[in-house]
Amino acid sequence: MGQKQDPGRVIRESKLNSIQVLRGIAALYVTIYHLKDVMPKDAAFRKEFEFIFGSGPAGVSLFFVISGFIMVFITSNTVLSGRNILRFIAKRLIRIWPAYTVITLGYCLLHSRLAPNPEWPSELLRSLLFIPLGNTPPPFYGYAVLNVGWSLNYEIYFYLLIAVSMLFSRLRWYAFFLMIAVTLVGIPTYYGVFTLKADKMNDLSSPYLNMVTNPIIWNFVYGVFLGLVYYNRALHDGIRTFLSWNMMAPTLLCLAIWQFLSGFLGGFGPFEWGLGSVAIFAVFVFHYQERIQKFPPWLVRLGDMSFSVYLLHVPVVVGLGFLFRKLGFPVYGEGTAMFFLSVAVTLIASRLSYEYLEVRLTSYLSQLLLARERVAVKEPVSR
Repeated sequence: MGQKQDPGRVIRESKLNSIQVLRGIAALYVTIYHLKDVMPKDAAFRKEFEFIFGSGPAGVSLFFVISGFIMVFITSNTVLSGRNILRFIAKRLIRIWPAYTVITLGYCLLHSRLAPNPEWPSELLRSLLFIPLGNTPPPFYGYAVLNVGWSLNYEIYFYLLIAVSMLFSRLRWYAFFLMIAVTLVGIPTYYGVFTLKADKMNDLSSPYLNMVTNPIIWNFVYGVFLGLVYYNRALHDGIRTFLSWNMMAPTLLCLAIWQFLSGFLGGFGPFEWGLGSVAIFAVFVFHYQERIQKFPPWLVRLGDMSFSVYLLHVPVVVGLGFLFRKLGFPVYGEGTAMFFLSVAVTLIASRLSYEYLEVRLTSYLSQLLLARERVAVKEPVSR
């Protein structure tokens, strides 16, 4: 589990464009899966979209695999100290929480006009604190006020696992896998509910305990394992050689696409969509990343703003439907044309959100964090 780095060969970039492309594809896959529901079953292209994007939630599994890999990637050269661990947690929260909060509050304001709910203040608070809203259904556990926020509950929990493992310095990955063994194997086995199917996990009567023991987390573990392999010269070369065999990479990619299109082994478990996500990720990062000199810029840009796309597509389609009803044109709030309008507005809104919430606001908050750290370092000297 230790990392053996080969400087200058294994990673030459601060950002792997292949990963950005995958992020963009995953976000678009989930987005179209949700937005296609504005088309009636007999609408033009509905059957085609249903066939291609029927396994849209698989994009979440792919996101989780990517997150696992990225955590290895960004912490590989981190000096493990208490200050750096706190900085890691702060940066992860700054990256996610501001944009999520602004968009959730906007959606909450919109939805309160549509369907007032007296429980929303409590649900909003728990959503913004990344606490599941209910005990069922797995693995969503009550979703969140902004429904896609359920996956961010897992994301933040995974970051906490990484932060705790960093306390163990060079043994951190042993500590990480030990915590995974306890939460995903030990606790479920103790309660007699062990399963590898995320939607079949029995209720343990605690929303957060349900979440931390759900098999969907194995997707993060896949990503961590791939990250460790990426940094290990022998294993890295072994996978590259394997994927270079006659048509191996395109074959695995086609099999993964077939899985998603056919619905075969559909689900969030490690032996369901997790398998296809691992295959796609490995092929892109271990094979095509080194063979494709330049990915299409628009795909890389889509990956850059994938978080905003993921957060905004539901508020956009709900907001457009509300607007057409207010204007007295409810007929335009559904159908194939509405689908394409929703996609277009989502991309425009996501570009703005990425620029102002993800880049500028995050940069401002990061500078505040850095300034506070400088003050904290200078204070003892002044005394």
